Amino acid sequence: MKIPVSDIKSVATDEQYNLTFLNGDKATGQLRTETQDQTTLFSTTFGKVAVNVANISMMSRYFASTEVPSTVLQTEVQANKTFENTYGSETEKQAPLDFLTGSTVLLSPGEYEMDLGFSYKQSRTQYNLPSDGYFQKSSFSARQLKLNPTIRAGLYPSFEGYLSLPVTYSHIQDVSSNEYIRSTESWHMADIAFGGQYQLTNETAEAPAISLTFDVTAPTGKKRYNDALRSWKDPLNNGVGHWSVSPGLAFVRTTDPAIIFGGINYQYFFADTIDGYQVQPGWVVNGYFGVGFALNERLSLGSRLSYAYSSNMKADNETIYGSDSDPMNVSLNLSYRVSKDWVVSPQVTFGLNDDSGPATLSMNIKRNFN
Repeated sequence: MKIPVSDIKSVATDEQYNLTFLNGDKATGQLRTETQDQTTLFSTTFGKVAVNVANISMMSRYFASTEVPSTVLQTEVQANKTFENTYGSETEKQAPLDFLTGSTVLLSPGEYEMDLGFSYKQSRTQYNLPSDGYFQKSSFSARQLKLNPTIRAGLYPSFEGYLSLPVTYSHIQDVSSNEYIRSTESWHMADIAFGGQYQLTNETAEAPAISLTFDVTAPTGKKRYNDALRSWKDPLNNGVGHWSVSPGLAFVRTTDPAIIFGGINYQYFFADTIDGYQVQPGWVVNGYFGVGFALNERLSLGSRLSYAYSSNMKADNETIYGSDSDPMNVSLNLSYRVSKDWVVSPQVTFGLNDDSGPATLSMNIKRNFN
């Protein structure tokens, strides 16, 4: 019996199928009917996605193995268990999607995770001082280790929140020959950050998933505007010294086997008095674009390019021209599932211009609680 596709409202399958859509996209997964008029695709690659049946041009049965039928049946039964997972749920059968953190809602209501992040960056300038001795050096080095424990929780359907409590250790050494050496170090809490993300729309065959983000930072870090004699201590700053709010939009688009993501946000800083000056930092617009690959149930790779523009600051209502900046960075991320609940994610971030600062090495160790 032939049935026009336009007459079909929803489709459900007991097994996995290869799907081809009118726009050329392809996906593999199991179709389920959640409501009378809605069909949902469950895929091990990109999770749970709403599908318009009218946009499916072809369906064919997917077999996980080309062995004898009895073995095929066994592997299919095992494979079908993976479709019990919703989009982004961190289970042993689904690839870790850490590169999507901040770009989409990954936690269901009642789920939460603890993320212990470490990052390290170092910068050094050095040259010889032959006038002070054959081996004498001039050197300035600054190192910073940041511990950034973060808790994330699914609070309501399509909404998750987070709280970060970072602490930094900074060390500075300024050398002008062996006769003149000065150094200092500091342990200090950095700026606390908290916020939430709300999933505005789910991904469909025609449109990406879109979410609304809202972040707040509190000035718990150290911030000083040092004079010329103390400017060598500037790397001890680990905060901006001002409350800020940052609304934004983010999107995720899957095109098997890649996942494309990005976002844009606007950050506004509230004026405050620091070192006797009424300071108003410039507003910041930040955008990023990335792509990730779920290689298998344990390993995923991600990359991200980000660009930001920070306008000129004001001090005592006077615009300080030349204080603007536009850093550009690229990050490379790898996520590996150690066990059902533990994921480790090393990452390296490279600055692409002078405003970006030194490269940063980081490691995130995440524990998921379901």
